[in-house]
Amino acid sequence: MRQHLSNLDELMQNVRNIHAKDFLNESIASYRTGAYRASLIATWIAVCVDIIEKIRELSLSEDPAAQKYENDLNKIQPNDPAAMLAFEKKLLNIACDELQLISTIEKSHLERLKDDRNICAHPTFSDDGSQFSPPAELALAYIIQAANYLLIHPPLKGKVIVQRLFELINEPSFPDDEEKAFTLLSSENNLGRVKESGVRNLAIILWKRIFRDEAGVSPELLNRLSASLGVIQRLYPDIFEEVVSNNLASMLSEASDNLLKRIFPFLKLRNDLWSELPQSEKVRVEGLINAMSPEEILRYQVGALVEKIEDIRSQVFEKVDGLTHVDQAKIIAASPSVFFKDKSISLFSEALSFDSAEFRGNSLLLPISSTFSDHDLKCVFSGALENAGSYGINQILNAGGIGAFFSALYTKTKEAPLNHRKLWEEFWERINEKGYQYDSLYEKLVEDQYVAPKEEREDEDLGNGDATL
Repeated sequence: MRQHLSNLDELMQNVRNIHAKDFLNESIASYRTGAYRASLIATWIAVCVDIIEKIRELSLSEDPAAQKYENDLNKIQPNDPAAMLAFEKKLLNIACDELQLISTIEKSHLERLKDDRNICAHPTFSDDGSQFSPPAELALAYIIQAANYLLIHPPLKGKVIVQRLFELINEPSFPDDEEKAFTLLSSENNLGRVKESGVRNLAIILWKRIFRDEAGVSPELLNRLSASLGVIQRLYPDIFEEVVSNNLASMLSEASDNLLKRIFPFLKLRNDLWSELPQSEKVRVEGLINAMSPEEILRYQVGALVEKIEDIRSQVFEKVDGLTHVDQAKIIAASPSVFFKDKSISLFSEALSFDSAEFRGNSLLLPISSTFSDHDLKCVFSGALENAGSYGINQILNAGGIGAFFSALYTKTKEAPLNHRKLWEEFWERINEKGYQYDSLYEKLVEDQYVAPKEEREDEDLGNGDATL
């Protein structure tokens, strides 16, 4: 919250510390009566008191730097003005460099206040006897600066909390779900009371951990890092965008291929960042896809990007098409997608073993089967019926667990807003003609009256027989 020049009474109500408020009230009263030198002196004292009280407050929250300076304060004796003056001289350095209560620019403004206060509090010994008389505008400006920079704000945490949060995010116990991470990090003990510079530094070191740290980054850690960056983006969108604009491109351009590969699972989690990448790095990403081995494509979850980023979808398709059917099935199974639908149906239809037929059915087709059109389902049935497999033996219909697959496929496709009934009826007749019976599928078809129970069919056969005699 920033106070405007005319809101002095409202400003007073927002000063947090009662002792600092007393001195600021004295400064405002002096300003209103035209005692501008007295106003500057009281404003500086308010600043000093506020910093000292914030040192004590941060010390209670176990900030090591604050605890150190509180110990120094406690050693100062009431009859030792030299020690008091020495501590006063370094207050702004403590507030800026050690505790990050103020920024470097804010410190420079308050340094001017200190200098002008010294001139106001001591004779200048000028030749003509004149003394420094600050204008009203300067006295008012210092009041507003002191309030906006320090007095109306809680003791925001600096680099100590940044290091602690970074270590926390790297812990296995830190949630990889962004909502849970938000609940944790947005609290006042964490990002809820951190200076903007601290938030910026945390975002930068998280990016560095991903794209500059040679130490390994597990998928679990990458999820935690992504969730944390997502929280920063929600809490401080301007700072997040600033860091992305100023730092991410350079990190990527300096990253080796091994480090840059980490962008693939990260883009799966935060695909909105693709638009933030410079064109040069997009070209590198495309080159990486072409150069990666099937194992790397699988490890870095490149297949998942076909769902997320349209720009590189064709690049992934081209890479996958150039692999063996076994590698294609593994990569698609890791990230099933409707964009791989035709490829998945083809791989299922061309299965060369019982195990591959079951794996491809359950891992490639079932996850996307609720999106199947009549044409898609017809292709699946045709592929199953016409599969020649190895040595001319149908590897799909003869697979031991394929009945459970067809039963699950029926349930999934029944949920779709399309009428697949005729296709299922025809498929059931075809597999019966070939001598295949899948009990779990049969029970569901009977329940939904797609086929008649066996007893009724036997009665019908007997009736038809009698009629022909």
